[in-house]
Amino acid sequence: MSNTSGVKKWLPADNIRLEKAAERAVFSETNLLVTAGPGAGKTELLAQRACYLLQTGVCRSPKKILAISFKVDSASNLEKRVLKRVGKELSKRFESRTYDSFAKNLLDHFRKGLEEDYCPDQDYAIITTKEELKELVVTIFRDRYPVQKINYGDLLGMLANDQLPLKNINNNNNVYDMLVNELWAVMPKGSGNFISTLTFPMITRLTEYLVKTNSYIKNALRTTYSHVFLDEFQDTTYFQYDLLREIFLNSNAVITAVGDNKQRIMGWAGALENAFEDFKNDFNASEEQLIRNHRSVPYLIDIQNYLAKDLDPNAAKVETPVKSKNDKGECQVWKFTDHYTEAIYLSDQIQVWLKNDSIKPRDICILVKQQEEIYADAMMSELKKRNIKARVEKEYQDLLSEDCVTLLIHMMKLTVTHRSPESWQYVFDTLMHLNSFNEEDSNKVYELDELLSRFIDKLKSDLIKVNSPKALDIFFFDMFNFIGIDRYSSFYPQYKGGKYLSKLVKSFSKKISNSYRLLRDWEQALNDFIGENTIPIMTIHKSKGLEYKTVIFIGLEDAAFWNFVNQSEEDKRAFFVAFSRAKERVIFTYSNKRIVKRYDELRNLPQNSTNISEIYNNLKQAGVDIIDMVNV
Repeated sequence: MSNTSGVKKWLPADNIRLEKAAERAVFSETNLLVTAGPGAGKTELLAQRACYLLQTGVCRSPKKILAISFKVDSASNLEKRVLKRVGKELSKRFESRTYDSFAKNLLDHFRKGLEEDYCPDQDYAIITTKEELKELVVTIFRDRYPVQKINYGDLLGMLANDQLPLKNINNNNNVYDMLVNELWAVMPKGSGNFISTLTFPMITRLTEYLVKTNSYIKNALRTTYSHVFLDEFQDTTYFQYDLLREIFLNSNAVITAVGDNKQRIMGWAGALENAFEDFKNDFNASEEQLIRNHRSVPYLIDIQNYLAKDLDPNAAKVETPVKSKNDKGECQVWKFTDHYTEAIYLSDQIQVWLKNDSIKPRDICILVKQQEEIYADAMMSELKKRNIKARVEKEYQDLLSEDCVTLLIHMMKLTVTHRSPESWQYVFDTLMHLNSFNEEDSNKVYELDELLSRFIDKLKSDLIKVNSPKALDIFFFDMFNFIGIDRYSSFYPQYKGGKYLSKLVKSFSKKISNSYRLLRDWEQALNDFIGENTIPIMTIHKSKGLEYKTVIFIGLEDAAFWNFVNQSEEDKRAFFVAFSRAKERVIFTYSNKRIVKRYDELRNLPQNSTNISEIYNNLKQAGVDIIDMVNV
């Protein structure tokens, strides 16, 4: 079949009917910005476009499609959708990565192309937290800088502010500028007992510099990728955008960026202020706008439309798919005298919903603006009294998004459950892929099947002997010894060098160990880690891209939105993101008194909503009831 006839006959996978703007985006032959609100199907759009490009030959072999997402689970979700639709052979030419893994993969492959001062060691370590950076700075610079007075969160963010090579500075009045330059002088190469260490933003800057100074690498990338997808583009940081420009500006690659300016809430992390306009201008891109919401019921969509107009007067009115016209929804603000009463009432309601509404704990999400351990503490205590599990999702969410942890979970399922066909298939496919075995080679398939069976039997025997956290660490590392750490890292370059992989395995092991100590059952401990039958508690930022039947937002108060006066637009966008996670029901709460953290001290203080009155006014005008729960 010719390319032309293939294009004409191609239809969306799974009989999905795309709205007109989505169809135009799928078939687009030029750079394109697709703006789409919550529930519009941005991931599905990219999956369908990938299918079209691969199945019709518009993306001709050996060319590839590069898809870049912010979150590991988003990249994995997109990859799985494409694999399911086009099969293993075509999906080999679809590369779905995060910004971090894309940059790290390039750096690890071509780091020798960097000048010596910037070339990291092969097994460099990665730090991701301000605590790790503080330990590093205190160790090296405690005799030269006021290390206890430095804001390490700010310093962590400043390390990737400037493009390489850095300019020499002699500004003794700015400790942060001086420290940034000195850290760049020692971190890539290491110093003394201090090993080569980078942050992910530093990796992105190094990769940008690598491409800028090596035309061979730039040309190789441009030759490899004919099409590029950029997901959640509104949150692209300036250093990520600099890397994209360096590689693809004025190239022949066709770039599709999707996002929603109303959900741009990563300004604190360095997101571009005018990402959409910058992209359209730099890449001469046209624009399409999706106007359907496939997530929320009509009542909630009507409120979303009102909130969207407040954020952007030119925002298009979002439509409801015809099939959901009769669905009802619920949105209210509940006001309580104190957070203890709030916790009791909400826990009672959740118990009723779980019993009567045919929903599971994972269908409910408790959101907060900040400090989830504090804001949700009373709730977790009350839910526990009712035998309802709830947990702060932050650390689990990060671990669960990692490919190596997904592999450990499947291996553990094969070890502790009687039968798990899905896990067997996942591990078996991983081994086939890592060893480059052909499915048609029946002897190899049989040998691998036998090898995996024997190893699972060994794991079952070894697990019985595990009697300490350290022994459990060894148990999980044995899984990767079986898989082949070097081989695994070559396919998952974010783990190359082993230090980051080791850190994740130990974190996984620690959480499984803690659960087992409480439950005394390995299968229950694994399910506890995964979060089965557990209500997730998270911040708005961690909820991006997720959806739940019921969303409860605790603390619609000034203290939660403490900087609203100075960043009202960003906070209103955060509120919009929180609201739009809900499919059917969203409840906001206010408490006259609440325990909050003030000057590093927990205090039970009066709350108010004066500063965020604009949010309350928008809800009222959208028809949302604000109910005083004192007499309820």
